[in-house]
Amino acid sequence: MLKGLIGEAMGSLAARLFLDPKVYQSLNNVTLNTANGTTQIDHVIVSRFGIFVIEAKNYQGWIFGSESQAEWTQSLKGGRKFKFQNPLR
Repeated sequence: MLKGLIGEAMGSLAARLFLDPKVYQSLNNVTLNTANGTTQIDHVIVSRFGIFVIEAKNYQGWIFGSESQAEWTQSLKGGRKFKFQNPLR
């Protein structure tokens, strides 16, 4: 959980440092209602160039999975493996 918060904070900081606030409007931790409940988006950046939706992840090791798989696998040193929800879904 803490690692995820650090990743989200780094994305927010990067947007403030590198994007001109006169051109880009940043919205963070946006919650949307869906047919299945709610979903949370880490960052939405709006500009005249388009709308950019960013999901921040702070993982290490190897990540395995395809866009159609429900879960991906994180593989760390020492053979430890963890499954997590596919962020594209």
